[in-house]
Amino acid sequence: MNLYYDLHVHLDNNLNDLKGRIKLAKHMGWNGICLTADFQDTETIKEFSEKIDDMRKETKLTLLIGAEITAKSIQELQKNSRKALSCVDLSLVNGGGDEINRAASECWEVDILCHPEKLAEKDFMKQKNSGVDHVMAKLMAERLIALEFNFSEILNSYGMLRSHVLGRMRQNVMLARKYKALMILTSGAQDKWELRAPGELIAIGKAIGMTQIEAKLAVSENPSRLLKKSKDRKDPNIILKGLDVVEWGDQKPREKRMYGWY
Repeated sequence: MNLYYDLHVHLDNNLNDLKGRIKLAKHMGWNGICLTADFQDTETIKEFSEKIDDMRKETKLTLLIGAEITAKSIQELQKNSRKALSCVDLSLVNGGGDEINRAASECWEVDILCHPEKLAEKDFMKQKNSGVDHVMAKLMAERLIALEFNFSEILNSYGMLRSHVLGRMRQNVMLARKYKALMILTSGAQDKWELRAPGELIAIGKAIGMTQIEAKLAVSENPSRLLKKSKDRKDPNIILKGLDVVEWGDQKPREKRMYGWY
């Protein structure tokens, strides 16, 4: 049985609207959603986490917390990615210019690179500048960083801009397929009206060049792999990737770092 996850649903202070969004997502057939908040500091995120903890008792939907990081420099991106992991399940980086996109693809602490095509510079002649290149795709595959295809970017764009977004997404699908980078489809919903069912996102995936199997994996198995990465990162018995503690004996496990575990 496939489990479906939407890993980018915006979180806000309107709790009544948020509860309605969670209820609707469950009705649409999602098994879990990641509620993302702009990362400002760890205290603000922790306050959101406490509110979500109460909501988890009221629904069977798996609720995850994500930190959406907007960085102006490589140093800021790396610092905030590490800080965010202490209080969230997933770290998401807003795609920016080429420098930020490249830094996000190299950073082990990043889980999802969001809409890298959004701020891509003007296309070159006979070449789509989609915000991702073959080097970045290889790095993301190695580090299990997902390349996001956000439906909200299509929904809220018009005319020529929408055609550019769709063309750049198709370019990124081809790169991700060739270099085996993880692809995920998300709604990017700002409110309950922007939520979409798993089947609708699968249809969007096919429209931007994914196969039926790739589109289905992008809302099921691929998000599940990110959740396992997050779970392993918090597990004190996993010292490094592939190095697990079977028994601690007389020693007690040390406090687990949320970074450097790979």
